[in-house]
Amino acid sequence: MILFGVDPGTATTGYGVVSADSDGLMTSIDYGQIKTSKDLLMTERLWRIYNSTKVLVQKHKPDVMIVEQIFFNTNTKTAITVGQSRGIILLVAGEHKIPVFEYTALQAKMVLTGYGRSEKEVVRAKVAEFLNIKTTIKPIDASDALAIAICHGIKVLSKS
Repeated sequence: MILFGVDPGTATTGYGVVSADSDGLMTSIDYGQIKTSKDLLMTERLWRIYNSTKVLVQKHKPDVMIVEQIFFNTNTKTAITVGQSRGIILLVAGEHKIPVFEYTALQAKMVLTGYGRSEKEVVRAKVAEFLNIKTTIKPIDASDALAIAICHGIKVLSKS
């Protein structure tokens, strides 16, 4: 099963592609970020996220897409722009008829580290350990996307 994890944002959208076998072994296929400039109009930024995500989906042909749920309690403007990016990601999934699953960062941290409020660096280290990645995963948004994908993989494979 190919899992495509996404940490949405308008400045940076992290992505991580993971292969999971029936024995629970997961390996990293690809990860990185889609970056857009704040100097661009929002329409251009969203177009770039759409186009880049579409290219990645066509390249990796994921079986499922796992998108981080947003949780904001103070900054409404940020929540709206992240929501726009999430909408673009969901559109690409819909176009390619890819089932979408959603988890919060808290859920992913809980699955990976046993503590829902783990620091990003702790999560990054656990992701690298879990996927046997020997180098530091950069950028951090890619690590978050891989964490979301791993979270789903563990939840699905533990039910098998």
